[in-house]
Amino acid sequence: MSKALSDETRLRLLREITRKGEISCGELARRIPVAQATVSHHLKILEEAGLVATRRDGQFHYFRPVPNALESFRRALGKTFSLQASAR
Repeated sequence: MSKALSDETRLRLLREITRKGEISCGELARRIPVAQATVSHHLKILEEAGLVATRRDGQFHYFRPVPNALESFRRALGKTFSLQASAR
């Protein structure tokens, strides 16, 4: 997830998906000023990281945020860094 969230374009896409609830790849490409192929590439990375889920409807793909994915990631980071701080 860290790698997926480290890219500004992916972060913008995730914000837009979260704001809309569910949105098509084409709509995202119209909202974010990058090529459709670039949007698709970034969406694949977000999906592989478990941050978004895909629903196919005919030739269109719709993306929605995965509930609690970011919260789980935040908790994992908190545990990791609290363990490191207490080890000092």
